Amino acid sequence: MLNQNFALNLSASLSGSPFSFDELILETKSLFEREGVPGFLRVLLSFIDDFVINHWYEQHGKNCCESPSFRRAGKKSKNILTTIGLVCFEWTLLRCKTCGKTHNPLKSFFELATYQTKSAELEKVCLEVVSEDSYRKGTGKIINLTPVKFNHRTLHRWVMRTAAAEIKVTHSDLNVLMADGTKYKKFINRSQEEKKKNLCEKLGQEYKEPSNRGEVKIIMGINDKNEVIPLGAWTSESWKVIGNAIYRANNPNRRLAPVKVANILVADGEIALGRGLKNLVYHKQRCQWHVPHDLAPLMKYQDGAATEDITHAMNEVNSIFEIKIPEKDFEQVSPEDLVEINGKIKDCELQIKRLTELLSLKGYSQAATYLSNAKDDLFTYLRYWMKTGIVTPRVTSKLERLMR
Repeated sequence: MLNQNFALNLSASLSGSPFSFDELILETKSLFEREGVPGFLRVLLSFIDDFVINHWYEQHGKNCCESPSFRRAGKKSKNILTTIGLVCFEWTLLRCKTCGKTHNPLKSFFELATYQTKSAELEKVCLEVVSEDSYRKGTGKIINLTPVKFNHRTLHRWVMRTAAAEIKVTHSDLNVLMADGTKYKKFINRSQEEKKKNLCEKLGQEYKEPSNRGEVKIIMGINDKNEVIPLGAWTSESWKVIGNAIYRANNPNRRLAPVKVANILVADGEIALGRGLKNLVYHKQRCQWHVPHDLAPLMKYQDGAATEDITHAMNEVNSIFEIKIPEKDFEQVSPEDLVEINGKIKDCELQIKRLTELLSLKGYSQAATYLSNAKDDLFTYLRYWMKTGIVTPRVTSKLERLMR
C-alpha cells in the first residue's frame, strides 16, 4: 500500500483503501486541535516541497554541471520562528551523480538563508514594536501578539543584526538638532564582579564597586520637510566623543571648509552637551521647558531658598516665555511686527537680568548663575524666525516623548 504522509498523524491511503471526504475533514480538524496553524503549514510545505522538486530541474538543474543527473539524498529538518509559532518541517535534498554537489530546492524557492531561524514577517513585527517602545516592554507585547517566546536580549540581538540598526549621521538638510540624555539602570554581572574583587584582594589592589547608573544619550534632527531624522543613541561615549565622531563623518576632508550639520541645537543647557556638540551647529536654543523645571529644585535644594522666593521666581520666569510667533504667513508679517517682537525679546532679557540680580542679592548663587547662563540662548528660535521665516522648536518635547 502506497502511503503519503501528510503530517504526524494525518495520512491518506492513495491506493487500496479509499477515504471519504468526511474522514479528510475529521483528520484536518484533529490536526488543527493538536498542532494548530503551524501543523497545517507543515503539511502545506510538504506539498510545496514535492512540487518544487518535480519542477526544479527544468529551471535550475541544467546549471549544475555539464551533464547533471540528480537523485534524492534524504531530507533535512528545519525550525523557523514565525508569528504563528515555531514551524518545524523537512525539505528534500538533491545530489548530482556527476559532480556530487548537493542542492536544496525548497530553500532556494523561498530564498531562505542557510542559518535563518526566524521569518521576515516576524522580524518586521519586532521592528515595528521596538520602534515605539523599549526592548523589555516590546518583548512583552510581541509575546502577547504571537505564540513566540524569547527575552529582551534576544530581541535586541535580532534588531542589531538588521539594517534598521544602521543610522546615518551625514546630513546636509537639517535645520535643528535635538540632544538629551536619560538615566537608566545598568546590568551588572555579579559573578564576574566577585571574581574581580577576589583577584584584587589577592594582588593587594583596591577594588572599586561599579555603579549601576548609566545614561542613554540621544540625538535626532529635523529637516526642511519637518521630518524627524535619528542620528543615534549612545550609552558609553561622552558628548565630546559623540560630537567629534559626527563632525568627522560630515567633514572627512580637512582641507575643505568645515560644514555644520544643522543650524540650531535645542538642548537643556547641560554644559558637557553644549561643549561637545558646539561644532555641529551655528546657534543654540535653550529648552524653555527645562528652565522653570530645573530652577525650582535648584533654588530649593542647592540654595535653600524660601518658598515665597521660589514662587516669585517661577511667576517671573513663566511670564517671560509668553512671546508667540504670529500664526500668519511670514510674507504677511510687516516690519512693524518684527520691531515689536524684537522689543519684547529685549524686555524679556532685561527681566531675566533683573531676576538674576535679585537672586544673587538674596544669596541664591546657584540659581543666579543658572539664569545668567541661559539668558543669551532662550530666544534663538525667535531671532532665527525673524531672519529666515522658518519656525523651529523652542523645547525638546519631541525628544522627551521619544525617550519615554
